[in-house]
Amino acid sequence: MEDRYLSLAEARDALGISERTAYRWIKAGKLRAFKPGRDYRIPESAIEEAIQAGGEVYPKVESPSSLEPALFDGFEEGWSLEASYWIECLNTQADLCEQIIAHGGYDLETIWHLEGAALELWGAYGKTPRQLVREWASPGQVDSLQRAEARMRAARTATRRAYRERRAAEEDRQKVVELDARRQLREARYTDQGHANAGA
Repeated sequence: MEDRYLSLAEARDALGISERTAYRWIKAGKLRAFKPGRDYRIPESAIEEAIQAGGEVYPKVESPSSLEPALFDGFEEGWSLEASYWIECLNTQADLCEQIIAHGGYDLETIWHLEGAALELWGAYGKTPRQLVREWASPGQVDSLQRAEARMRAARTATRRAYRERRAAEEDRQKVVELDARRQLREARYTDQGHANAGA
């Protein structure tokens, strides 16, 4: 007698499990299945085998509501999501600066924008947020935060140096004058707000 083949949804219903569990069982070899095309086909006899083998059929557990962020999954107890956010922001901006500078071939306006982005982030991180983030950071996050801050300081220094080097090589002197004027305004805005050397 030839086996009848069930779809994944039919097999799931027959076993009383979720689709996710059915996929897990297939990957683990607990549920025999074939994938002749896009979809799995499960022989009816495989359902019987899974039931006889005493598969771990538990009642479905409600998934967390969308109001319970999955970002907390995997965090060690006591870790601060806020500190993790800032560590990621600082590292991402430092990565961007490092990669663009290492790649080279950028024009003066590109490095002007990059320097501005680094200044903006460092300014936003500023004195008050920096102090709060340091307070929020768990003992396990302190080293990561210190490394991220050091990388960002180094990235700011590198973008300033890259701007000066590219400025000296720029043939369009009018562009140099325009960008220097915009750069001075930007620096003045952050100096007035107390951010130019924030976190230094």
